[in-house]
Amino acid sequence: MMNRRTSTGAVARVAVVIGLLASGAAACNGATEPSAGPSEPREVVLVTYDSFALPEAAADAFEEQTGLTLRVVAGGDSGSVLASALLRPGSPDGDVIFGIDDASATRVLGEDLLVPFVPAAVSDGSVPAELRLPGDLADLLTPVDTGDVCVIADSEWFAARGIALPQTVGDLAEPAYRDLLVVQSPVTSSPGLAFLIGTVASEGDSWPAYWERLRDNGVRVRPSWDDAYNNDYTVSGGDRPLVVSYASSPPAEVVFSEGARTEPASVVLVDTCVRQVEYAGVLRGAPNPEGAERLVEFMVSPEWQAQLPLANFVFPAVTGTQLPPVFEQFAARPATPLVIPGDRVGAERDEWVERWRTILE
Repeated sequence: MMNRRTSTGAVARVAVVIGLLASGAAACNGATEPSAGPSEPREVVLVTYDSFALPEAAADAFEEQTGLTLRVVAGGDSGSVLASALLRPGSPDGDVIFGIDDASATRVLGEDLLVPFVPAAVSDGSVPAELRLPGDLADLLTPVDTGDVCVIADSEWFAARGIALPQTVGDLAEPAYRDLLVVQSPVTSSPGLAFLIGTVASEGDSWPAYWERLRDNGVRVRPSWDDAYNNDYTVSGGDRPLVVSYASSPPAEVVFSEGARTEPASVVLVDTCVRQVEYAGVLRGAPNPEGAERLVEFMVSPEWQAQLPLANFVFPAVTGTQLPPVFEQFAARPATPLVIPGDRVGAERDEWVERWRTILE
């Protein structure tokens, strides 16, 4: 989402040298004051994905409390943002990276991309321990929000045609749902990768055969969530009534309808859901490392956390954060999401993605 703080290119950085004028008396004596060194950075840059929506009121509070200007640099889907950052460790486009998820987090190990930083809200237990990553990753990445990647369905489309809704991952490959599903590529998209992991969890060793069935059943693959949801999904005016999205998409439909809807058209297929955690980290070589730490600290503050449900339609990471009524009413929270242990994901993720590419690309 573009806003007044968002740009899509690299941020120009200019060092300003301020010369101190001598006092009138000193000038008369021919004395001069030494020039000051470069000024402290007054901007902090958040590198993230295109669909990120800045919590504006929280950003305003951050700027007021710190005296820093917050700028957002958006660079594609989260997978593309991380891939781009990994190409230039130590020479980042900003100070903080946000949107690395638990499925891709191990990619930063050994890459010297991030520097350790643990906010107080994490060290004091306000963020649940189960959201923290294992080993060295725990000090590099701060949990900011959680959500569930799921297949969602346009219930009105299905009702109008008298077609029963699918229920499971396996159902999606059935002939009844031919040419109805759109997914994101796991190569470039965070929800696309999460859904691939969910199919491995659901289908076991036969997951490649499952994707062959999906391919033969007319699945459409898009590079990003934006492409799939905003262009192809029937609720957004497209031609596919099944889309990989989030369990919090239904309340978003109500909020963004601006009063036209009191209930969402979409329903969450809860047996297809994969739990996802999003993290922020301080980039090595950040132009403003102190500002970067202050921003990551603020991203787990009450001000920032309270705005996440209606800004990005995710669940806050900090325990006890109050949820808006529309979020409480319509956001699904699956009790038993599909899970694969993180160490296995880290070890086999790239192999899964390459195998997927041989089938779908």
